[in-house]
Amino acid sequence: MTTVSRPVAIALPEHGLRFAESVHAADFHMSVRADPFHKILYVLSGRLVYRDRHTRREIVAGPGTLLAVEAGTAHHLSDEAPAMLLLLCLTPKFVTGDPSRRGLWRSLRETAQWHVASGTAASQRFENLWRRALLEQSTAGPGAIVAVHALAGQILVALSRLPAETPRHDPAARRVRAVVQELGETFYDEWTLDRAAARAGLSRRRFSELFRAQTGATFLAALTELRLKHAAKLLRARAHSVTGVAFSCGYRDLSHFYRAFRQRYGQPPGAFVRG
Repeated sequence: MTTVSRPVAIALPEHGLRFAESVHAADFHMSVRADPFHKILYVLSGRLVYRDRHTRREIVAGPGTLLAVEAGTAHHLSDEAPAMLLLLCLTPKFVTGDPSRRGLWRSLRETAQWHVASGTAASQRFENLWRRALLEQSTAGPGAIVAVHALAGQILVALSRLPAETPRHDPAARRVRAVVQELGETFYDEWTLDRAAARAGLSRRRFSELFRAQTGATFLAALTELRLKHAAKLLRARAHSVTGVAFSCGYRDLSHFYRAFRQRYGQPPGAFVRG
């Protein structure tokens, strides 16, 4: 992979965004600059210092740190250890052209810094989004622009849902918090305590202790509650069959779904709908 001693030159295409990577050489140097586009930086490896000349903010960023930089912001990067960065660059027009994107970017720029533990499910999701986007960008196959826009949107959403924090927090607790968040978004998947503990890189016992401390519930109780709350929401909408609701919530065994639902709501799904 080619290393650079100066920031990579980025020209945005007409459709408004570009994914890129920047692998810094040992002699990397960057003068103060203000880009005409917004950008999100993801530190994949190494360590750098980000300085914002407007707010005089200084951020030390290691692996897993994400930074949101507003267009026109005079800023500077200097490496403490040669860094590899993933970049998502967005024209202001791309952001303001859609109310949802505009709202997401507004919330992002108010925080500017997030951190996900390297090697966790959260960091893997971010990295895979970039990998996919770089692939779509390079192959330019049918629907590539649509796919790249969708991937950029996923990154904005995922970033807006991360808790703003610095790497100084307890690493184990942070990894469990990432699993709690992932569970809330993918409870319909085939989750087990073993899978969740492995996601956090912890033993079952340690994971269970930290999970209960953060949520007030056991892993199984939390997973069941997420599934059944979603089931109740779908049933109230009256747009799905009971079988379809069970499938949507992650239940492959319909009798198991009926038992769990009755225990939680005091009546079977059909009676819940009629009530």
